Amino acid sequence: MLTPEEQEELMELCWEYQYGNLSSREAGRLEKLVLQSDSARDFFTQYSGMCANLEWEGIVDPGPLGRSLNYEPLPSGELKTIPEHLGTTPAVPDRRKAISGILTFSICILAVAYFLTSSLLQKENPRYLARIINTKNATWSEEKQNWFPDDLLHAGDQIHISSGMIELETITGAKVILKGTSHLKLIQPDQFLLDQGNLFAHVPPHSQGLTVDTPTSRVVDLGTSFGLIVSPTHETEVHVLKGLVRFDLLNADRETTITRDLQENTAVRVQPDSREMTRIKSTPELFVQNLTPDQPQLIAHWKLTERKASQIAHDSGEHLLHLNILKSQGQSPFTGCQAPQNIKSAAGPFETQYHKLFRTLSEQEASLFDMQRFTIELWARNPNIRQQGDSDTLFHYRNTTLHSTSQFNLFTDDHSGVLGFGFLNSDNQYVSFHTKKHIPWEQNRWYHIVFTYDSNTAAPHDSIVTLTRTPEFSSRPDLQQTLTKIPDITPLSPGGILAIGGSTLTDISRHWGGDISDVRFINGIPTRYLTHQSSTAK
Repeated sequence: MLTPEEQEELMELCWEYQYGNLSSREAGRLEKLVLQSDSARDFFTQYSGMCANLEWEGIVDPGPLGRSLNYEPLPSGELKTIPEHLGTTPAVPDRRKAISGILTFSICILAVAYFLTSSLLQKENPRYLARIINTKNATWSEEKQNWFPDDLLHAGDQIHISSGMIELETITGAKVILKGTSHLKLIQPDQFLLDQGNLFAHVPPHSQGLTVDTPTSRVVDLGTSFGLIVSPTHETEVHVLKGLVRFDLLNADRETTITRDLQENTAVRVQPDSREMTRIKSTPELFVQNLTPDQPQLIAHWKLTERKASQIAHDSGEHLLHLNILKSQGQSPFTGCQAPQNIKSAAGPFETQYHKLFRTLSEQEASLFDMQRFTIELWARNPNIRQQGDSDTLFHYRNTTLHSTSQFNLFTDDHSGVLGFGFLNSDNQYVSFHTKKHIPWEQNRWYHIVFTYDSNTAAPHDSIVTLTRTPEFSSRPDLQQTLTKIPDITPLSPGGILAIGGSTLTDISRHWGGDISDVRFINGIPTRYLTHQSSTAK
């Protein structure tokens, strides 16, 4: 609800808007009032409509937003009614001041009536600012309100938890997760006060500008996601996980004294009585970024639609695990030797060439891949069955420093059509499995390949794997088999090399002899593929 001062300001801004006298600052203020307040938005709509009707009736000058300022409507009945032989010109009365006074008085009466009515309605049905999405093991502080999923939060509402987690979604679509002992108060749309606690915020583009105040600072999100920690002594940490954040230090009067723009993968710490920001290591693991980790999460998505001259294959997922493209004259990331010129082939539906795609995974990147329950899906084809690479590897990972063989390998034979996979088990031994059914690949036809792995229980040899291959333009797979009693896969060792369409057994030159496109690695198994696990072996 607008304050009396804001109501008066809104009327003045609307008046200036009608006559085109708004400065850029006033225009921004009017836009903010209209977007953040239902009553302001409704008043602006009614005001604009009234002005349009008055203009149509020829009662009021529409200003520069309509016809020219020189426009002066003739009195009713005078248009083309005066004989030309009479040399007199009827005097047009100067009614601008009178009409302006009448219009101003009408607007004031309308505004007062509207705001009184809207105030009563808002008291009966106040607009909410956020909604509780989920809670997990949440323990509420004593004598504080308990919140439950689908509860609506309004200005002034507070969340006090002593343990566990709670997730809420703002009215504009931003996601906020609190963890552990946390005290959060809602101020206005997309503005909070975190007095203490651990907060993660994911802000989509249309919610940009989400603001979180602390006792000593203010964080304004300028793109995507950040984490915020406020200790009981009001020591504050800001971790920018993705995008950009503006961090303001505030004095006792809540005035900004220092402002810094913090880039992605940076973090700062501020002591409660200090005016200095200390750089610290950004640590995403401090924050809960997904309250329902069992839900499938896209880790990487390589569309592989780059042109021939591209130096990288982009990952369109949020982790940006871009792949390097090693050309025929490039050096092997394993041996440092020149890559051999083998058969012309491609990993990706761009022009056939000597492409090999790879990335060395850091410790943080390797930890993104949950090898206990995951899905790999991709599209592949062999444009010439008689032309194949040194191997038929589709998705591969190996740390050559630690292991003499592959940690994980998804492969297929482009002649027989066998689908298979191999990996290092918990005993550090390489084991491999493949489908029993053999269906040859059709030349120049794309196939959708899906591999799902579920470690099932804590037992070491009860994992479930499903391999599926579906031809393009077909609603049914031509090859599908579920394998049970599979050993557990060991986690990916940091520092290893992930290769798409290539084997890293001795060199990245060992590659799939056809095209690969739209490769996805998903933590978890999407619902659309869960039915595969209940299928019997074929």
